[in-house]
Amino acid sequence: MRKVWLVISLVGILVFALAAVAVAEEGVSDNEIIVGSHQDLSGPIAGWGIQVKMGLEMRAKEINDAGGIHGRKLRLVIEDSKYDPKTAIMVTNKMISRDHVFAFVGNMGSPTAGATKPIISRKKIPQMFPLTAASLFFEPYDRYSFGGFVPYYDQARVLVKYFVEKKGYKRIGLMYQDDEMGAIMKAGVEDQLKTYNMTMAGAESYKRGATEFSSQIAKLRKADCELVVLATIIRETVGALKEAKKIGWQVDMCGMTPAQTKFIMLLSKKAGFSADGFYCAAQTPYIYADSPLPTVREWWKRHVAMFGKEPDMPTTAGWAGLNFFIEAAKKAGPDLTREKFVDAMETFRAFPDDVFGGAPITFTPTDHQGPHGVIMQYVEKDRYVAIADRMDYK
Repeated sequence: MRKVWLVISLVGILVFALAAVAVAEEGVSDNEIIVGSHQDLSGPIAGWGIQVKMGLEMRAKEINDAGGIHGRKLRLVIEDSKYDPKTAIMVTNKMISRDHVFAFVGNMGSPTAGATKPIISRKKIPQMFPLTAASLFFEPYDRYSFGGFVPYYDQARVLVKYFVEKKGYKRIGLMYQDDEMGAIMKAGVEDQLKTYNMTMAGAESYKRGATEFSSQIAKLRKADCELVVLATIIRETVGALKEAKKIGWQVDMCGMTPAQTKFIMLLSKKAGFSADGFYCAAQTPYIYADSPLPTVREWWKRHVAMFGKEPDMPTTAGWAGLNFFIEAAKKAGPDLTREKFVDAMETFRAFPDDVFGGAPITFTPTDHQGPHGVIMQYVEKDRYVAIADRMDYK
């Protein structure tokens, strides 16, 4: 009889243990939380991806050195997507099935993060602050997907509003990347022009990875544009500026957050011209070592001490994205689950950017856009200078 009871007890213990394992949350243990991210570390926008990776690593080290989140350390798994959707899907599946990540933070790029979004959401894994301002991450509403940047659509509308209402321009053209990012930016330009009963003077596309833009710029010049909106990233922005300089076309050009990086100035100089006069719409003032914000100056020093090099705007995006993850994980409590994490995310109202001075973040159970409002900047003496207060198109 004692043997029977012993067997029953052992079976009961085993069932209880298996049940405990079954309900344990993926990516969370007593000691750590596993966070995944795919970045372009070797492809056409590696200038962004490598910087974002440093921002993620910086914030992870800071929180881990401070004791972690409710006693758990963050472990980052960062994979190279090469800015290729197929590769992004492959590394995302690897992070889900082999690394068992709890959540994704800062996945890179409209085409790449866009390709992995449905895979992640189907698994009910939270994904937040993708390194893209594409609206597909919050429209339509998706419980497990959160934006983190003022949408490209909003940016495009605001910059058109600025040039039409502040400068009186009537002939506005567009050079755009022929993908999800470019399509969203194009829609923003078109919709804002409709409010003035205007249409684009010209619109020229290019394939992702292109390096030659003479045909597009020549056609936009022929259309007599007063402003060319650049729905571009880094190399393409510099390529468009260079081609305009080459043919002696003095036209205003304005980009958006993908072009808010020091590499615009550095690559322009390398190509033999100055980027002075280039406009850029963004959600956060550009960071400098001598920023008027003491929080930026202190953050800058910490970054240089950690990596031995100066940061750039993409670095702040990685840092800020993981910082928001940390705040939400703290709010979710010690018994961390994905559902509790999402519930916590949806309670933030006008959460301030106390470090970089960017737009505040709001998430609700029906709206995962996050920030609103755009600042306009202008390159002067190789520095981004704010030229207008935060604006909205509405």
